Amino acid sequence: MADEPVVAEETGPTDLDDSSNCELFTSESPQDDNTLMSDTVVTSFNYCTKPVQVCGAWKAFSKFITRGCKWSPDGSCLLTNSDDCCLRIFNLPAALCQQRIDWNEMEEMVPVLKCSESGLIYDYAWFPGMNSNDPATCCFASTSTRNPVHLWDAYTGELRCSYRPYNHLDEPVAAHSIAFDSCGEKLYCGFDKMVRVFDVTRPGRCFEERPTNVKKMGQPGIISCFAFSPLGVYAAGSYCKTVAVYSESDGVLQFILSGHHGGVTHLRFSPDGQQLYSGGRKDAEILCWDLRNLGKVLYCMKRTVTTHQRMYFELSRCGNYLVSGNSNGIVTVWDLQVEPLELEDCEPLKKPGLFFKAHDDCVNGISLHPTMPVYATTSGQRKFPELSDDDSDTLFTFNDSEKVDNSLKLWLIDDRPQNAV
Repeated sequence: MADEPVVAEETGPTDLDDSSNCELFTSESPQDDNTLMSDTVVTSFNYCTKPVQVCGAWKAFSKFITRGCKWSPDGSCLLTNSDDCCLRIFNLPAALCQQRIDWNEMEEMVPVLKCSESGLIYDYAWFPGMNSNDPATCCFASTSTRNPVHLWDAYTGELRCSYRPYNHLDEPVAAHSIAFDSCGEKLYCGFDKMVRVFDVTRPGRCFEERPTNVKKMGQPGIISCFAFSPLGVYAAGSYCKTVAVYSESDGVLQFILSGHHGGVTHLRFSPDGQQLYSGGRKDAEILCWDLRNLGKVLYCMKRTVTTHQRMYFELSRCGNYLVSGNSNGIVTVWDLQVEPLELEDCEPLKKPGLFFKAHDDCVNGISLHPTMPVYATTSGQRKFPELSDDDSDTLFTFNDSEKVDNSLKLWLIDDRPQNAV
């Protein structure tokens, strides 16, 4: 990626109407075989081994809470979101590729690129075919308050194009969630009782509408997240506590799953597409659904979620491990090959295989590197003032005992003795 920081400010409203084709969609450059990403070989790491913190970033987020992180599909860089309405890219430290032993010499990570939106960023997603050896594929999408969906160049930080959703009144509306399909041909956007699908080769306002709730039938609420299965279906989560599975080709509803206590904020399919994992806001359970037996929850996994923000979890590429953060700064790892405990009057419970203290605040983001035994975590949450005592001169005060930790950390799974940073 770029060697020097690049700041890309949002362009004016007139520029957002440009529907010119992006070079990503017309490039016919062959994929380089020497990429970090492999489509055929899936390496399995033991995520139940306690990791070592090797580096991180603190200064970039000293004044703003983070809102998750995502490794690029080829593993060359990491994309973060934060409350200052900025997306930042951090390069994978070269020392991790060199298997260096002395982690005390690792420098703090510095963003090499920053893209600024004019409003709070709701969601963001890498183009699934991203390969650093082919600059045309290096891009990511974002959706934010009062803005169309933007496609950003991951090398220059420039705005490549915009996808502009409109409602039935011909008013521009902002998507609450976005996701590319597995092959990167379609861009799915979530709205209130509606999914709008863009062809990524056609920026502008040309889209397909797929209502999720018609005449009070179907899936109600704002569509908050997506996940795509290799079996030709996709799942959509709703803030009305439901998960629905639709046919990818035409958007026909297949079935609706209910069981969460809060709005669904994150979804993941197993590699074979047979299991679906879902998590919600202020909901202490990650639920596993077996799509071959839809009568009940297959099992659940407990975590601590006391915040309304999106709490990410991640599934390993081999499908054997699930990793999630908690509101108390703990990271929990479950070995999905271990049988769950059968309990009376409730769903079977999967016990964690590892948990450790990663941050001094809410761990809202987890992202596993696609090919290396490395994963990233981000932390932070909003702090609200409390009513002061009667003797105080101010009406509201902040609790000084609450720790603030807005940071990004990288963790290495390694059995060799090492010194943490």
